[in-house]
Amino acid sequence: MVVTAGAGCSGGSDEGDGDDGGASGSSEPAESQRLRIPDADDLDDGCGEAAETSVDDMAANRPVARCAAGSPEAAPLPGEPTTVRVGIRATTEDLAPLLLADQMGELEAENLAVELTTYDDALSLFAALDAGEVDAVAGDLDAPFFDLVDAHDQAGTAGPWLIMGGAVASRPNDLSTPQAGLWVRTAVLEKPDQWSDLEDQKVAVEDSIGDAVAEPITALLRQDDISLNEVRLSVVGGEEAAEQLASGDLAAAWLSEPYWREVADSDQVALVATLPAAESLGGIVAGPSLVAENRRPVAVAFSRAVIRTINTYLADDYQDDDEVMDALADATGQSVDELRDTPPWVFDWELRSDTTTRLQTPLISYGAVLYESELAESKIVDRSIYEDALGL
Repeated sequence: MVVTAGAGCSGGSDEGDGDDGGASGSSEPAESQRLRIPDADDLDDGCGEAAETSVDDMAANRPVARCAAGSPEAAPLPGEPTTVRVGIRATTEDLAPLLLADQMGELEAENLAVELTTYDDALSLFAALDAGEVDAVAGDLDAPFFDLVDAHDQAGTAGPWLIMGGAVASRPNDLSTPQAGLWVRTAVLEKPDQWSDLEDQKVAVEDSIGDAVAEPITALLRQDDISLNEVRLSVVGGEEAAEQLASGDLAAAWLSEPYWREVADSDQVALVATLPAAESLGGIVAGPSLVAENRRPVAVAFSRAVIRTINTYLADDYQDDDEVMDALADATGQSVDELRDTPPWVFDWELRSDTTTRLQTPLISYGAVLYESELAESKIVDRSIYEDALGL
């Protein structure tokens, strides 16, 4: 996975992208280098061949799995409605499949309800999952997730599983499109693309060196043979990070949705790296109780509702749909205009091969996790839940 490293301004050079979706100096990748969402008219009824792709395909222009709208068909669980408790960091647009599954009645169609609980940081979020306070977590795969998997693996006890993919940037590597990513004060760089100038400078990430975005940031910095170990890491995110970057207290900061908007119009700050082109850094993690044999039907029904929400409301440019945007505005607390000021996400329920390995590599090198070798994907990922939901 290569994340675009741009010049010290949002334009960059005119060099083209490779098949991996990014290269140093690229600015606006061609449409052919973006994920391909099947046209609704080309889909079979229900969940046909397009509902499954090769998870080994890491091309920037790979196809994204899709079913026809309204698919997979609901199969409501018997008895009283079941509530699935989900831990999150914030109700942001990248969680649209989960939020809209509730707003649009797709969970209700499965005789499910969702209870969302917000946590301040990744450590408390995954601690809540381990304690059974929530059944699942939706969001980035930060170091506490991998430490939790390892702890249960070492103890020989049931632990969490990554059961579904998440949001992928729709304009990855396009530095001319303001979006979530690493934003840098241009005055810090003596020369464009000279990332070594960030050495000993204050660089902010929200969840310390164990943040999932350590992977794309490292992909940028290693082009000049430095890493997050050579910068002065500041653990700050959200609005505070945007304010400190704008004021000059930070040299660079990873700004997630919607906080990058605070600096997007500044001529002193530039986007230099984005989220990856082909895979999500997050997804839905299920606690052991949710995937246990007696509750597995709940996990499958929950996944079915989320997948049907993607196929019905988020299949293509959902920002053109007023009904969808009104529901998203209600769910996120942002206005429709604010939501439309950001690039739409691409939602992918599938899990790419070895995403979890790629995420672990920088975390291990930085000592951000409590173990020393990457955990095998087979100990982390369970694709059978969404495969059962699709009827594959």
